Amino acid sequence: MKAFVIALLLIVGLRAQEVSTGEINGAKYMLASPEEWQGKLILIAHGYRAEDQPLKADYEIDKRFAQPLIEKGWAIASTSYRRNGWIIEDAILDLKALRDHVSAGKGGVSRCILVGSSMGGLIGTLAAEGAIDNLSGVVAIGAYLGHRETGAYYETLSWKPKAPIIFLTNETELDHPRHYREKAGMAANTALWEVKRPGHCNVSATERYNAVVALDAWIDGTAPEKDKDATVGPPVRKSTAVKKDAGLSGKITFVSAGFGNLSSDLVSADLETLGVKVGDQVLVKSDAGEIVATVALYHSDVGEGHASVYVTPNGWLAIVINGGNAADALKVKKEDSVTISPAPKKEEKKEEEKKAPAPEAAEEKKPE
Repeated sequence: MKAFVIALLLIVGLRAQEVSTGEINGAKYMLASPEEWQGKLILIAHGYRAEDQPLKADYEIDKRFAQPLIEKGWAIASTSYRRNGWIIEDAILDLKALRDHVSAGKGGVSRCILVGSSMGGLIGTLAAEGAIDNLSGVVAIGAYLGHRETGAYYETLSWKPKAPIIFLTNETELDHPRHYREKAGMAANTALWEVKRPGHCNVSATERYNAVVALDAWIDGTAPEKDKDATVGPPVRKSTAVKKDAGLSGKITFVSAGFGNLSSDLVSADLETLGVKVGDQVLVKSDAGEIVATVALYHSDVGEGHASVYVTPNGWLAIVINGGNAADALKVKKEDSVTISPAPKKEEKKEEEKKAPAPEAAEEKKPE
């Protein structure tokens, strides 16, 4: 086991926070601690990542989820798990080890909440059933409660949660949490908060934060609304885009480790400026590549292998290839620039083809 402090972040207007990283039993971790430790810990359980992807435990210390919680005295810890893949039992061991590591280093954990997404939602549900002892509660985001290969519900689920669970779920993925609550007899310690937008784990930082705050109050005895519309509309963000050619240019702000999905600093107002709406196609260009994408509500709205751009719940423009890797296709990394412009319509393409010389006419034929 090893650990080392990598930074002391001073954020304007906020208290100092210590960020440390390290490794436990082959699993990388990242821990952001408040200036004054109060014994409160949030464990982040990520979802499935392909086996050939690098192990990463980094997470964004953003203004709407992590920073406010750290200001309230919570420490937030994330683990890469010791390996990628469908690794429920190993992940539970790594989360236990991380909790114990924080407890030993900080002087005890008095309250521990797990926030898990997708496969991490299954891990969190099992943890609430007792797989992780002394767990205070769980926020399960887009929880997939089945086997990756068979689709059958995970065989070790007892359907008897010991700690309270808030299922935070998009409108298109309500089946698993509904089934769990029915099988558990609509247990007094389960709640289903619906986010009325399509997608998988397509929830905002504010929606996650609200669920954690409600769960914390629940642990103290104030039960939340058990069936709730938890939707918070995306914030209206001012455009910082720069005009370039026939489009608008912005920067890549985040690249997902496992899938190559991209977030940018472009916003919904930029789509309006370009005159494009849901269903239209746009050309996304970087210095090293380009793709044609459909303006959508979510990346699953387009077919496998097709690209989309859409406004995230946090108000930024995402660039995603369904079942592919947008970062690889555009050959971009964080801080690189991309330009989005309306894609040429079919009629325009035909006119361009007419103007272009035929291959035979472009070069004088040589005599045989």
